[in-house]
Amino acid sequence: MRICMFTDSFLPYCSGVTFSVLNQASELVKRGHDVCVFRPKPRKRDFDENTSVDLPDKVEIFDVPFSLGVSKVPKLRVTLPSFLSSLWRVRKWDPDVVHMSTEWGCGWEGLVASKLLRKPTVGTFHTFFADPGYLKSFGLPSFQWIQKFMWWYSVSFYNACRFVTSPSKSVKDALVAHGIRFDPIIIPNGIERPRRVDADDIMAKRQKVGIHGPSFVYCGRISPEKSLDVLIGAFALVQKRRRRAKLVIIGDGPLKKNLEAQATKLGIHENVVFYGHVSHERLIDENLLLLADTFVTASKTENQPMSILEAMSFGLPIVGANSKGIPELVEDRVNGMLFEPDNEQAMADCMLHMANKRRKRRRMGHGALMFAAEYQMPQVVDQLEKVYQQAIDQCKNRRGK
Repeated sequence: MRICMFTDSFLPYCSGVTFSVLNQASELVKRGHDVCVFRPKPRKRDFDENTSVDLPDKVEIFDVPFSLGVSKVPKLRVTLPSFLSSLWRVRKWDPDVVHMSTEWGCGWEGLVASKLLRKPTVGTFHTFFADPGYLKSFGLPSFQWIQKFMWWYSVSFYNACRFVTSPSKSVKDALVAHGIRFDPIIIPNGIERPRRVDADDIMAKRQKVGIHGPSFVYCGRISPEKSLDVLIGAFALVQKRRRRAKLVIIGDGPLKKNLEAQATKLGIHENVVFYGHVSHERLIDENLLLLADTFVTASKTENQPMSILEAMSFGLPIVGANSKGIPELVEDRVNGMLFEPDNEQAMADCMLHMANKRRKRRRMGHGALMFAAEYQMPQVVDQLEKVYQQAIDQCKNRRGK
């Protein structure tokens, strides 16, 4: 099978969508498929030691020209569609199926090329761009009419695809509620099984950053849609009861200085470790999520976050907001704990439970590990191959009529 993937989120920009596409492409070439990925043309200076990832040898990368940077989101670029370059390359490459993972400039390049060349299409909806948190992160106001327009735009794009997939039921339900014509097929994001490093190495890393008591980790972008101010506020409440507790924040983004100022104002800056941005490869290879006992997130905008699945694959229980796709991953008191969104006290209570109830935390960590095993890439790509084949067969049948 020959597969063209189009995505506006790809290296050197790192996001959940980036690694979802990367993991799928890697597993597909392992199975003998030919895969190419179209992305917005990046700038050379956007590549550094924190974005280096070894791409599978058989995955071809095509840079779509005429891309612009997004001021609020470093390294993210948006394609200004010209269509000619992609059309020529897709025609020459002659794929069996074209897969769009985003609905912006690069996604339109793929959709238009596939329509003109009469290729079967699959689209995956990953992100709630209409959510006020995401609008704020892109510097847009969260007026009601803008939210409605964003939903109309996204649904219009995916209605033009032959098949539509979504990583979670919450996404599927949202698409149906906003007028998607097809019944979306749920295919979860997949993760690679991590290799565990020696426990002594982890302990040495913990001691290096001053972790000697209960610890919590967040990993991801430091941006408005992640509600990190709620996390800092909740951790301040935890600190009143557990003075040796530490919070490790791995990542970078436009709100980092604001969060540092908030931690200082609350008197907890010495117990909040801003670890900074690290490459995904280093994050996994060095098991950096194991700096902590529990993974925490206050985000209300998540679809099916890769960061949570990866934390579970290391046996970390999750404390997360009871919103969007998170309740589909976190079963309360089984592999983590849920709290009402924006409720700092409720989040702090969950974090204190993890800190104080070690046996229960470990049992939930085991539950997280078992849950993550269901999201390994082979199982996910089994489902994806079936959708691709359905799209190809349906296209052949239409041509035959």
